[in-house]
Amino acid sequence: MSVARVELETILSPVATPVVEDTTALPALDPVVVAGHQHELRDQGFTVFRNIISPSLLAAMRQSIDSHIADRIAEKRDQHYHGVNLVGWHPAFCAVASDPLLLATIEGLIGADCILSSCNLGARVPGCAAQGFHRDTGIWGNSMPFMSFPIGIQTAWCFDDFTPDNGSTLLIPGSHRDPAPVGERRGVQMTAPAGSIVAFDCQAFHAGGANTTTAIRRAALTLYIRSWLKPQTDHKRSYPADWLSQTSPEMLRLLGFRRQSPVELPDGQSIIINAPGATYFYDRPPTGPVAY
Repeated sequence: MSVARVELETILSPVATPVVEDTTALPALDPVVVAGHQHELRDQGFTVFRNIISPSLLAAMRQSIDSHIADRIAEKRDQHYHGVNLVGWHPAFCAVASDPLLLATIEGLIGADCILSSCNLGARVPGCAAQGFHRDTGIWGNSMPFMSFPIGIQTAWCFDDFTPDNGSTLLIPGSHRDPAPVGERRGVQMTAPAGSIVAFDCQAFHAGGANTTTAIRRAALTLYIRSWLKPQTDHKRSYPADWLSQTSPEMLRLLGFRRQSPVELPDGQSIIINAPGATYFYDRPPTGPVAY
């Protein structure tokens, strides 16, 4: 085995989480509902999927989050708890990230080959101050121009009720179509029950609100982007081989395992990370060696 291949294998160190398939029958998608959410995203820059997350998935994700941040809560370390790669924490996060209604809405705006940029925890503690308005395109640096079409859809998964008092997201309607600075424009504060998802264009000006309550407000911030944009998280080197083998091809497609740029080894071989449905950059199946 070459040195380059050994180095690639040693990167994958997280503990695997077995993926349990949800066998619950899914209702047929209503194209009118999908079109309605897409219209709101195009027009005002945001939409709300109310009660889209089942109670069982919501409970599983809450428990996973609380177990990860329990020490930080007890020590009162931060005003804002941040965590990364939630899809590797528990299978429930994968189930929500690939929700049929959510994906149908987003893929209709940024392409059926869209990928996940990130799936991060954002928990605002009591007394947490409001953020300043910003666009999420800053992750690509100052050279990223304003685009006249959607390039990414950010989603806030509500693990608790989103209210003006606990720091729910503020959004400036129409700002996803206007390259001008935020100026004096005012935001609209989102309200949604726990189990809902607030989705908005990543070019829209938005901000997390101040949490003036006595309870933590928990959310996941999951950004879907066009396939040709660089994701915030290097998903392909973030999971062990046994986790990949148990994950659905659609979820792996969202994590970027389709159309991989190959690693060129010193001996002339081209390799990609092996996973169900994995293909090379030109969307052809692997014909030579694959990594791990």
